[in-house]
Amino acid sequence: MTAAVIFDVEGTLVDCVPLILESWRRTLLSAGHSFTLKDLQAYSGMDGEWMLERLLPGSGAELRQKLLEEQGKVYRADFIRQAPPCNGVRPLFEELKGRGVAIGIATTCNATDLAIYDERMKVVEIADAVSCGETVKHGKPDPALLAQCLESLKTDGGDAAVAVGDTPFDAMAGKALGMRCVGLLTGGFSAAILTGAGHDYVFDEVRQVSSLWDAR
Repeated sequence: MTAAVIFDVEGTLVDCVPLILESWRRTLLSAGHSFTLKDLQAYSGMDGEWMLERLLPGSGAELRQKLLEEQGKVYRADFIRQAPPCNGVRPLFEELKGRGVAIGIATTCNATDLAIYDERMKVVEIADAVSCGETVKHGKPDPALLAQCLESLKTDGGDAAVAVGDTPFDAMAGKALGMRCVGLLTGGFSAAILTGAGHDYVFDEVRQVSSLWDAR
């Protein structure tokens, strides 16, 4: 039996990707850089600094840090409380817990943002381990967040755990640790992109993850 499942949050447990992309569009436009939501979608879920390196080649570290801070302010002021939980998140966590599956959360958002999301999700109290973005140098596709969460869960190893996310970068991080990976269409990426990045399964939404244990 799979020892553990580790969930991403933004786009996986919370329906917030369009809101995040719009906050980035506004932030970049205010700084004189015009991008469409489609331009930004390609980098959804990637470590913010690495995303900016690709969007703004030649930009300095100081500018990238300033943009990251500004986007965070815009998102928290105008968008974060509009983001609802995805369908069936709390019941899914309860079901997995009842089946003896250890549950981890590994998210690039910080602990403050996670707490705001959890006001409506109410799943952090069920999770066995939580790793947030401020505890590592880089977000996904760097595997550090998942590795930290695996260590906290004390599983038998990456091959005994499933990583659930909504972007190709979640799969890149999970595969670096030998994990099985589940991709969700709720992040705006196609099934072809998700499977191409390494996701072993693709579901429409997170509540379907429980089906991995139906035949066990």
